[in-house]
Amino acid sequence: MNARRLGTWLAAVIAVLTQPVVAAISTPTNALVRTVSASRQFVACASDRLLPSALCAYAERVKREWLRQLDVADNWRDPILLLVQTRQAAQTIAAPVSIAVFQTDEHLEYRIRCLAPPPIDKGELLSAMVDALCAEWANRNQATEPGKAYVVPGIPLWLVEGLAVLIEGRHEALLSISQRSVAGGRPQEARDLLKAEALPDDSVDRQLFQANAWIFTEGLLGLHQGPRKMRNFLAELGAQKVASNAFWKVYHDDFPNTTALEKWWSLELVRHTSMSVAQDLSVEDTERDLDAILVTKLGPIGGRRGMPGETSVAIDDLWRYADAPWLKDLLKLKIDRIGALRGVTHPLYLPILDDYMEAMVWLQRGSVTRFHRGLSRAEATRAVVDKQAHGITAYLNEAERIYAPEQLSNTFRGYFQTFDQLQKLDSERRSPISDYLDKFDH
Repeated sequence: MNARRLGTWLAAVIAVLTQPVVAAISTPTNALVRTVSASRQFVACASDRLLPSALCAYAERVKREWLRQLDVADNWRDPILLLVQTRQAAQTIAAPVSIAVFQTDEHLEYRIRCLAPPPIDKGELLSAMVDALCAEWANRNQATEPGKAYVVPGIPLWLVEGLAVLIEGRHEALLSISQRSVAGGRPQEARDLLKAEALPDDSVDRQLFQANAWIFTEGLLGLHQGPRKMRNFLAELGAQKVASNAFWKVYHDDFPNTTALEKWWSLELVRHTSMSVAQDLSVEDTERDLDAILVTKLGPIGGRRGMPGETSVAIDDLWRYADAPWLKDLLKLKIDRIGALRGVTHPLYLPILDDYMEAMVWLQRGSVTRFHRGLSRAEATRAVVDKQAHGITAYLNEAERIYAPEQLSNTFRGYFQTFDQLQKLDSERRSPISDYLDKFDH
């Protein structure tokens, strides 16, 4: 399930979840219903009979997207508890959604607590689940000793919010906020993202931080072996306990210093915010431009060892050069070109371009299997859109033939010709006055 569908599904589930939560307020808190998720990592408890099952189903979908973003198998170690409780008088100012880590005899337990009322906020719940999943991975390989307190590192806020946006799919709405920030000459710096510990109170500043966290996280995942580096960052965080130390140890080769990081971050901001306002190209123009991007002309270029001889390569054959040192730069260029086309494309082609970009990102990360899968999805979507576009064109042509303005122009032309004939007849018709005046002409 892609991020956009998950966001839609989440909104529907939250709408259902909030009803039983409010209805369960009068239920005794000791009468909790317990449900275990399909992977058995999540355990949900609530007073309502249906709520735990819904929470477990949602948690599994969030984890599925989380695993996909980090390109990792589901080999969890410690459980995550989802607990929904009635807000008591002493909990008036307590956060509606909170996360805590408890040490057990064996390992650790991650507990997400939701207090109702108010109804569960989908954004806060999603962020808490992402936080718990990242923390479980970070601490997975760390040993715990009975009787000795384990130091739990905090997951960086930028990573939690960035992955939450990638999972939920709020890209378009947040992108406009980041665009306005860059256009206004006050873009947020990477160092400010790295050291942030709490979301801003102001709603606009909060959305700007979420937008930049998404761009920053997506950019890191788009690096060479990005998902592996992200996993290493979390594992290193579990070992070192300090996010900044773990970050620079893992990403030192990509960013030798803070200046290199800020330069990379500036380029990522420009790449995401430089898309033009859609001009709605015609279907034919979009097809022509897209076909030109998908065909790659390869030839010997200085400084790029291993470049084959002059040849044209279709998009579905690029995987053959997966180990070539020049492929990453070539794919980045194609992704940028498709992104630029997306800003002016025909609206029908937006999902097609997104699928092509996703496929190229997977090939850029070295996953040939997911590249083929994404490419097949893009081509299938394109076939459907092409059929729809041609059907629309045929319908409009038929409508134009039936209700063509030419028929009306012929009708009006007939009226004007008749009017001219009447004027001519009137000018030629004889009258007593004309006969009288003719005598003076002769």
